[in-house]
Amino acid sequence: MKEKKLTRSELKRVSILDAAMDEFQHKGFQATSMDDIALNASVSKRTVYNHFPSKETLFNAIIDRMLDYYFTADLMPFLHDVELEIQLKQLVEYEIKLLTTPEFIAMAKVIFAESIHSPHLVQHAVKEFDKKGSPLIHWFENAAEQGAIITQVPQQVAMQFVSVIKGFCFWPQLIQNSPVPSSEQLHSIADMTVQMIMKQYT
Repeated sequence: MKEKKLTRSELKRVSILDAAMDEFQHKGFQATSMDDIALNASVSKRTVYNHFPSKETLFNAIIDRMLDYYFTADLMPFLHDVELEIQLKQLVEYEIKLLTTPEFIAMAKVIFAESIHSPHLVQHAVKEFDKKGSPLIHWFENAAEQGAIITQVPQQVAMQFVSVIKGFCFWPQLIQNSPVPSSEQLHSIADMTVQMIMKQYT
């Protein structure tokens, strides 16, 4: 099935969003002007305002883009007839791939920076995330319901699981601009994460 071809207006909207992300990341939300964004996107300021009435609207659109990226990613469902260890390894690979994607990291940097300077701007993201629920939490809830893992709080297991991964494959890249771990390191991280769950919850 062919992807829908974007209209000229939709292409301009994407270009403006990309430009806003770039400007916010390098200058910060407060220091960036709509003129900066228009210049970066190679469009008129009027065009920017036609799509986004304010910087806050633009910021919320970036958050929505990140949430769409996270929630539309192809997370495998829990399968009762497949070995838990195999599924956990696939789950680690899924999380690492998602968290280390350059576009995801770029969006996270913009949002993380403003969560410190302007916490009210990220309230929209928190509300949307809570409303939709994490796909990862749903996976662990299903695993617990079917007895594959032994826990009364699968949400905490999911948080523990992803926290280990983020400790190597998200926070260092987000805060310190560290490179993504090598293939050998990723293999070690994946094995450690899987064994942690297997030893504690089976």
